[in-house]
Amino acid sequence: MITPHIPAHKFWLGDEAIYYLLARPALKRSFDHVWFAQYGPRPDPQRGPYIFYLNHSAWWDGYMMMLIHRAIMHRAFDSYLMMEERQLRAYRFFTWCGAFSVNRHDPEDAQRAQIYAANLLRERRDRALYIFPQGRIEANDYRPLTIYPGIARIAALVRDVTLCPIALRYEFLGQQWPHAFIQIGPPHPPASRDDIEAIRADIATHLTDAVDRLRADVIEQRLGTFQPLLVGRWGIDRIWDTVRGWFRRGGADDGPAAAAANRLRARA
Repeated sequence: MITPHIPAHKFWLGDEAIYYLLARPALKRSFDHVWFAQYGPRPDPQRGPYIFYLNHSAWWDGYMMMLIHRAIMHRAFDSYLMMEERQLRAYRFFTWCGAFSVNRHDPEDAQRAQIYAANLLRERRDRALYIFPQGRIEANDYRPLTIYPGIARIAALVRDVTLCPIALRYEFLGQQWPHAFIQIGPPHPPASRDDIEAIRADIATHLTDAVDRLRADVIEQRLGTFQPLLVGRWGIDRIWDTVRGWFRRGGADDGPAAAAANRLRARA
């Protein structure tokens, strides 16, 4: 089997340890809430394999993928992640989570990684590949989005595959700690079976639309479709609003932070 320099070595106990000892505690310490919204049908492993492609604007994106795999997909997919070789060499334990390396500066290695990914997806319908097609962290509102052709080559190699954009955004909404937003979908087929540029351009359009839609929803406070995915820490603002509400109205919450907490409890 053709493999990249660092193939995946999935180890379920190591995967769970990384999530529950590193990723989840860090998310709960650092965010007020993590919110989720779905556009279109929920990804179905019986309609796979899937390529989930995400915008890459922050260090937190990798942890968000682990949360998506568990809290949204409910571990329904046998998931893999394409990861920059330099980073994976530094954090090799991520191979336990299904990460494998790619070096986009080495065309031969990049081709090996693409063939490896395509072979994994062809083997099982319930498999999924998570990929950041921008290749590096870029500012969330930078346009146009940089989309490297590797994802399109993988889709062309697999042929029978479903693509699905995932938009991520991090925003302060008046509380001490930021909120994270995840918006998934809608799934779509590749734009072509073998035209790499057509597939790449279509992915760029779908991901740009998803990221722009999420930005508009957050900025314009259209949050009615979002559901709480993870409850983080209380900032001093929400603690103070709650205590003040107790004294003023016998326990009623008060202030913008408390209002956000009330919305969260109503949807949970």
